[in-house]
Amino acid sequence: MKTKLKKFTQFSKSILPNEAKYLQTRYQFTDLEKIEIIERLISNALSQNSIKDFDTNINKRKYSYIKDWVEKKLANIDVDATIGWIMSLKQKILTDAITYNEEKDFLNYISVYKNIDFNFQNLYDLAKEYKSYLLVRMRYKDHQIVSDFIENYKDNYVEVKNIKEKLYTATTEITNQYTLNNNETKHLETWLLQVFNDKNIDGKNRYQAFVLLAFMYTNYNENDKLRVIFDQIDYYFSQGQMYSRRLLSNYYASRVLLHSKKDQFKEAEFYGYLSIRQNNSDTLMYLNNLVAILLRNSKPEKAFALLEKYKDQYKDTHNYHQKIGYCSYQIRVYAELQKSNLAASTAKTFLRNYKKEVLKHRWHHFFTSYINVLVIQEKYEEVLKLSTKFNLIEKESERQKQNNYVPNISWSISLSRYMEGKISSARLLDEIKAPLKDIQPTKNQKQLMIKVIDTLSNNLPEAFFELKSHI
Repeated sequence: MKTKLKKFTQFSKSILPNEAKYLQTRYQFTDLEKIEIIERLISNALSQNSIKDFDTNINKRKYSYIKDWVEKKLANIDVDATIGWIMSLKQKILTDAITYNEEKDFLNYISVYKNIDFNFQNLYDLAKEYKSYLLVRMRYKDHQIVSDFIENYKDNYVEVKNIKEKLYTATTEITNQYTLNNNETKHLETWLLQVFNDKNIDGKNRYQAFVLLAFMYTNYNENDKLRVIFDQIDYYFSQGQMYSRRLLSNYYASRVLLHSKKDQFKEAEFYGYLSIRQNNSDTLMYLNNLVAILLRNSKPEKAFALLEKYKDQYKDTHNYHQKIGYCSYQIRVYAELQKSNLAASTAKTFLRNYKKEVLKHRWHHFFTSYINVLVIQEKYEEVLKLSTKFNLIEKESERQKQNNYVPNISWSISLSRYMEGKISSARLLDEIKAPLKDIQPTKNQKQLMIKVIDTLSNNLPEAFFELKSHI
């Protein structure tokens, strides 16, 4: 009987915490065994630790019933499923391929439409398209239903279109602040919060307002405000609002970054695993973030297993930002597992194949991993060759201006110069202290620097011991 529940157990493991919270408020079973199944499924999904087995004595048909019920409930609120349906109907209307039953379902949907939902703008656009379709076919009764819908929601449509335009302008301002650090965006905060919390506005605009607030609070390093809006959207998801697995994955991945910034690495790991439950085009990015957390939590074996699991996705991706990220973490994980030869050969091969992409997208991320391995192997001459070939010292001095700068590469080059007899020990100490002159490191930066120093001090304890006390 245990093997018979294997399918349901696997299904139950796919349920996300916010889905479980939503289901908790929706079931009204009277059958005690069905109640037992759904409650066990919910408690397992909400638990971070202990997972309890399902009762194998309960009839298998009841497990099938619960599985179907859960899938139906979640499909009904899935905004991605709804947009898929709307876009499919639009294509069929434009190509005269819509069936009688599809038309019947759509007419019924808009005739009982009550609340502005996530995909309202797309729904309204479809209704306008369908109105013409009906009129040329002289279907006046159906045309009236659609016409009434368009008239009833005309003001709402104008409002959400205006909000969409304002959000686009806000997006430009906030992303410019992030990339160029050239303007203030605080004046947008109150309006964005109003949009985010207004249930009379379509969910797509509300979710965009949330994304922009998260971006803004990150720009200003306002982690407490970030936590408040994350907790707010967590509540909305649990109520079945703005829900799809894609959006949940994105939210969980954002929480990884929030908790890691607050040094809450256990929570960051929990949300990291949630973020990769659903496979989509961003999974590799979420995986890279999780691997970074696992390395911070001294779990290189788990990081290795995950990287292996997603190897095909890594090979197939054309997103070089994430491809380089994956390979850089792969090099670090090999190094942590004392496979430094494999780490170095992986780095060398990748650089040979993707030199242009590395230099364009993530040179610092990649060379930090590569040079760390060469230092572990005491191949100082190779470090200096890389430094000269790719102009790393000049690149480092530019990077030094950034807020999150950690002089990993700079220190490794100085160490290599000393070990190769190019500079004296006094000069080495001056060089490794120099990058710290103009920065006030955050707690997170200090932790990273100390980790780097601990690695480098294996090669030269005296100088780096003095540097550690300097920090």
